Amino acid sequence: MTSKNLRGFSAGIIISTGILAGVYYMNSSNNDPELNDETVEQYLSEKGELAISEDEYTSLKAAKSTPAAAEKKSEPVVKEEEKVTEMNLTITQGMSTGEVCDLLQQGKIIKDSKEFLKYLRSHNLEGLVRAETHQVNSKMTFDEIAKEITSS
Repeated sequence: MTSKNLRGFSAGIIISTGILAGVYYMNSSNNDPELNDETVEQYLSEKGELAISEDEYTSLKAAKSTPAAAEKKSEPVVKEEEKVTEMNLTITQGMSTGEVCDLLQQGKIIKDSKEFLKYLRSHNLEGLVRAETHQVNSKMTFDEIAKEITSS
């Protein structure tokens, strides 16, 4: 490419950029709807939500923070006994620690396999999981489960 061709190409880019910028900044059409009380109410009704005043919010927040008021209004909650789930966890050779955590979650021994995997990693126990059958239950803590599956 010669220098004349390069200059011509550059001039074309500059001119086209100027034209595009002019069209962009001169275009006065604003497609955003105007925000007013009616549009806000319509949006809230579509989402099934409600707007309250700042005073109402403050009073609700104060009522929630006082434990005496909450105890008077609510009925005593009867705590259901947690059902203890037991499981024979069989870990085979070549299973990843993530797979073991997923099995524990599927067996309802733990609630979140990712949290247990984070626990194992943070305590440097990830590589110590033993391939054998382990007896675990849902009452066990992460520490107890980890000791069980890493002991030989």
